[in-house]
Amino acid sequence: MPIEIKNLNKSYNGLQVIKNYHFTFQEGKIYCLYGPSGCGKTTLLHIIAGILPFNSGTITGTEKKRIAVVFQEDRLLPWLTAEENIKFVLGNKHFDAGKYLEVVGLKEFKKYHPHQLSGGMKRRVAIARALAYHGQVLLMDEPFKGIDEEVKRYIMDSILKEKEQIVIFSTHNLQEAAYMAHETIKFTNKIHN
Repeated sequence: MPIEIKNLNKSYNGLQVIKNYHFTFQEGKIYCLYGPSGCGKTTLLHIIAGILPFNSGTITGTEKKRIAVVFQEDRLLPWLTAEENIKFVLGNKHFDAGKYLEVVGLKEFKKYHPHQLSGGMKRRVAIARALAYHGQVLLMDEPFKGIDEEVKRYIMDSILKEKEQIVIFSTHNLQEAAYMAHETIKFTNKIHN
């Protein structure tokens, strides 16, 4: 079932960020939200994830779907190791997090705590955690920021192998959009309609 957005409106303190937005996200496709900071990409992702209310309009197709999210901030629990952060989200202490840490090139760092990892490494743990969740929808907000090209390509290829998910990611990088997305949705600093 696709995710269908109709007449979506969102304002912050009287400033309209999204105006009468319409779009349908189809299953099995990867979409890129491309544009500068402050143009509404993160707002749209948070609305689809159900963590940010909107003023008016409708969103259908997210009901009963598992939604995995990679936020701009890593949101790792500092007292847990890399593998424990993945297991915690799944609620399964016996889950094999190693294969997902391997996808992001961090299998040998599974016992490391976030303070022992670089910014790019923490980002990769956050991606591994989202991939392990196996959401029918995968939302990623600038997921590859601070990740070197070789590892980034390997992660992208792993995501491209998933055929059933709706994947929506935001970026400032046109090369990422061209490599991964079936469709790129260009956002500007103007209100979106």
